[in-house]
Amino acid sequence: MTSPHSSPLAPLTDLPPPPLLPREDAHLVPPGEIMVDSRRAILTTLLRRLWAPGLVLLGLWYVLVGLYVFGASPAFWSLSLLVAAAEPQAIPQALAVLNFTGDSLAIAFLLVPAAATVLSLLGALAVPRLVAPLQPRRFLSEREFQRTVAARTTAALMTLPVLTVLALPLTVVAGLPQPWTGLGAGPLSCWCLAVLALQAGWVLVRRTVPASRLLGIEDHESLHTTARIGHDPDARRAAAAQVLAQDRRHLPPNPGTPQASRAATPRGAAAALLHILRASLAWVVPTAAGLGWMVFGIADLWAVIQGLSSMDLTQVTTLLNWRLAVVAVPVTALVVLGAALAPALAVRLSESQRALVIDQRTYADWTHRARVNPWEARVAGLTGWITAAWGWAGTVLAALLLAVLSASNGMTWSGIVLSALVVVPLLGVAASRAMRTGLRDVLYGPAGDHMRRETPYALVAPEIGTRADRAADPAVRAALRKRLQADGGDHALEIFDLDAAGPGERLWVDDAELGATDTAMRKADLARGRLPDFGSEGSAFTGGGLPASDGADEVSRLHDIPDSVTGLREVGRD
Repeated sequence: MTSPHSSPLAPLTDLPPPPLLPREDAHLVPPGEIMVDSRRAILTTLLRRLWAPGLVLLGLWYVLVGLYVFGASPAFWSLSLLVAAAEPQAIPQALAVLNFTGDSLAIAFLLVPAAATVLSLLGALAVPRLVAPLQPRRFLSEREFQRTVAARTTAALMTLPVLTVLALPLTVVAGLPQPWTGLGAGPLSCWCLAVLALQAGWVLVRRTVPASRLLGIEDHESLHTTARIGHDPDARRAAAAQVLAQDRRHLPPNPGTPQASRAATPRGAAAALLHILRASLAWVVPTAAGLGWMVFGIADLWAVIQGLSSMDLTQVTTLLNWRLAVVAVPVTALVVLGAALAPALAVRLSESQRALVIDQRTYADWTHRARVNPWEARVAGLTGWITAAWGWAGTVLAALLLAVLSASNGMTWSGIVLSALVVVPLLGVAASRAMRTGLRDVLYGPAGDHMRRETPYALVAPEIGTRADRAADPAVRAALRKRLQADGGDHALEIFDLDAAGPGERLWVDDAELGATDTAMRKADLARGRLPDFGSEGSAFTGGGLPASDGADEVSRLHDIPDSVTGLREVGRD
């Protein structure tokens, strides 16, 4: 991807298909190119900072427990709290009506959030397994790499809250005991609020586990600042290459190549659907959850007003029945299939724009990219319109089927109208936005298959052991020797060191290791028969400790300082 701050370049067209680069063997990455010493080091760093996401998760669980209790009937709870200002007995009466007791609520609010937080934090044990295999050079930008690390860490910590919220409606349908016997308007309104709480909690947890602190690397924002206004020209160029790499996946793809029709394949359709769903989390889900809370909240208030005479709010009328499920499931599947294949149809409909492309390079600024590449802009726009068309078709089909099955009511019609006017257009916007950043993934696959970003690290952490263990691996040394020979530079001394090294000799020492940067004698070296060089007379560090004029005569009369136990014994015998 070309940075908007780089110098102007001549337009490029008629580019050949980008070559497919071989994937590196992660177990042969040399220790100097590994970011973290071991997976245990990642877990140790995360455990030291686990208090921050723990506080966020604790607050999230309190919110979820409160919504669970409040969801029995939000309107009735609100009215009871208002009445309790004048009549203190209103709260105990409300608890009795809603099948709650004071002791059960006290236990729920004291124990459930704390226990659930502890169980959620156990997901930290899976973070090293999720983060360690990542290869930074396969990511197009440093920002994308660090966001992926933070997202995987957040996913491990948020797994239990997400599964709990998604599984709660299923527990009601399965008939498990609940304070309320059905998914009425009140429970559904609070469930929509729980979805919004999950999204807010996800954002907060992700901010507490940035990749820069977890892996001990420079933050991508400060690296970007160095790339723009750094004082050292060499450091500025290196930072610029690390911040953003040139995307080799040009658009449009060459006619007749596999990339030109990849969007219609299962792999391309799956990639398109994944990008659209990811964009929908920012555009569709918050709006749909907010509208659901509003509609269901009004319905719950109306139900409470109608049922005030009986004061029996535990037997609620469920809004989800088998006829609604029979209609919703196939219609949703049809819309999802249409959204997955929308980029393939958009590519075919945009062939007329191929001749208008001025520059096939990938520019970071979408306005510039759309101006020089009308084909890409047309595909992104058509994908949004086609996806929205599928959404509207699904909405109309659902309305017709519900009317035929006599399953429509005021609530379903409200949902259909809001979906057609608000949710479906936002789905089209999400699909268009997704293709602005993900169309190359749909047509070519991941960016790392065609380029390598210039970054000091090729792997986050070794799969087994530490970097020092990796340095002693003969296979790693052989791979490093082969790579040095292929570079074509002057690496004769490095290759000689590799060839002369013994099976147990260490060619690389971690700077973080105890005593690695001082002259302290290590027990491990002494056990292998090595002695430290103290820099005394005759030492190679001091040039023998003699003037240049006397060196030739005196060296023959002085013993060299031994560097091993065997040499020390020989000197002793002399």
